[in-house]
Amino acid sequence: MKAKQSKTPRSLSTGTRMICADNTGAREVQIVSVFGYHGVRRRQPKMGLGDLATVTVKKGTPDMRRKLVRAVVIRQRKEIKRPSGLRITFDDNAVVVVDEKNEPRGTEIKGPVAREVAERFPKIGSMATMIV
Repeated sequence: MKAKQSKTPRSLSTGTRMICADNTGAREVQIVSVFGYHGVRRRQPKMGLGDLATVTVKKGTPDMRRKLVRAVVIRQRKEIKRPSGLRITFDDNAVVVVDEKNEPRGTEIKGPVAREVAERFPKIGSMATMIV
């Protein structure tokens, strides 16, 4: 996993419900914990674009529901500023379910994927239909 090139705002906290943008069977997920978050005491863990988290599946197929899975954020509503000065924003917050090797569990991704995520997770970038 590569380091992020741009500083992304961490706008998604624990408890946030998001769309699952792949075909694993999960439709809506909720953030439980954030990987690699080292914060201040009693501060809610937050995450942003390209971060890895443990999520629970709230809506989806019966075999996926109520399961704890790992996921990567591929889109967020809060705008991000790239080093070139370009500002990017998306219409929704979305994740992709991944396995222990940080490879996607699904076979297709719906909607655009941020370039920062495609650089950090090459398998997600190769599956994406559109990289912004």
